[in-house]
Amino acid sequence: MSAPRNASRGRGVGRSTGHHGELLQGRFRCPVFDECPGLVTVPIGTVGSVAVFVPDTSGVVRAVGTARDVAKARRAAEVTLAHLRVRGVLGCTGGELRVTRTTAVGLGLGSSTADVLAAVRAVADCAGAELDAETVARLAVAAEGASDPLWADRPILFAHRHGHVIEELGAVLPPMLLVRCVLGGPVDTLALRPTGAGDVEEYEDLRALLRCAVAAGDAAGVAAVATRSAVLNQSRHYKPGLGRLIAAAERGGALGVQVAHSGNVAGLLFAREHPRERVRRACTAVRAAGFRIDETPIAIGGAA
Repeated sequence: MSAPRNASRGRGVGRSTGHHGELLQGRFRCPVFDECPGLVTVPIGTVGSVAVFVPDTSGVVRAVGTARDVAKARRAAEVTLAHLRVRGVLGCTGGELRVTRTTAVGLGLGSSTADVLAAVRAVADCAGAELDAETVARLAVAAEGASDPLWADRPILFAHRHGHVIEELGAVLPPMLLVRCVLGGPVDTLALRPTGAGDVEEYEDLRALLRCAVAAGDAAGVAAVATRSAVLNQSRHYKPGLGRLIAAAERGGALGVQVAHSGNVAGLLFAREHPRERVRRACTAVRAAGFRIDETPIAIGGAA
């Protein structure tokens, strides 16, 4: 953590993007925790949260805003305050936290993590402190219990319940397009069954394939891993119609499908260079199969 620039700042502002589910989520070998759950998220800049923190000496963090549930964001502000006070960076004991969100709740788009990271950054900004990625990850997990690595600037396999980077997979995902569709309603993500220990070998194989695909800039390889991970996740969080969606998407020309493993959104995956007619053809096939779809492509990976 860097030295504070201005510990008497009157307010702090923090922001975080959301994500569009995962390319891979399961159970993996990890030198720190032996075996643990981990994930590779699909960050997108079209959704997210903004937090504003105004400090005071009340000893209480009061959270208000448009977010339906600001309890996790409030907890994030509390643990960040404690972290900064222990280090003598920030003298306030409480404050008001306002959170504004553009991410739908319960669909697997990282809404709670975006709130949490925005809150952490707002409190740090109030102190003029710059927190390193490891500290941000630890504070987010302390506040949320399980947290997405929305702070990362490159694809990583992240132990979301431990706040630890299992592996850096490369500098950047291949340039791709994602088209969103919806498979169902909101989900209580913390209530889902954890991935079983017996699945480790298959997830390790997918991890190796994803590592190679990222290194090679292979969009089709990334999509194949994402599709297989989505299918494996059916035993944990069953998504009605997923098989039908995958068949329609691939029949229409998509490379594959990724999902929010703990939510109900999915994305059709394409290489960035694919012609828009190919994207439209896949969207038509998926819509004909009975799914709601947003035909506006979202750029992921590569140079946006």
